[in-house]
Amino acid sequence: MSESDQKFNQACVYFNARDYFEAHESWEDLWNEAHGPRHAYLQGLIQVAVALHHAGNNNLRGSKKLFASALGYLEKGREAADEVDVDELIERVLLFQNAVEDESSNTPYPYFILPMR
Repeated sequence: MSESDQKFNQACVYFNARDYFEAHESWEDLWNEAHGPRHAYLQGLIQVAVALHHAGNNNLRGSKKLFASALGYLEKGREAADEVDVDELIERVLLFQNAVEDESSNTPYPYFILPMR
């Protein structure tokens, strides 16, 4: 397994453990070296992680903004998404985003793990 595969997998472990800040940091190292669709895909993952981090800190405005941007990057990077099922991730992001939008709800946010291929 390559070093970049190890970093990507470690980011997934952080994400699935709800350590979104560390996931973002790990993916950012890979993002700095990526180009084209892979760059967009990693940017989308980073923004999903940061959006969830913001939601956990009750920064709903920041969370909403990043989710909207993340969806665009995930679409742009879809062809480079070797590890994550982008369609399923987008569906999970939209469910979470809807929960954030419904500020009157007392239901806990539907945190999720990454849907892997």
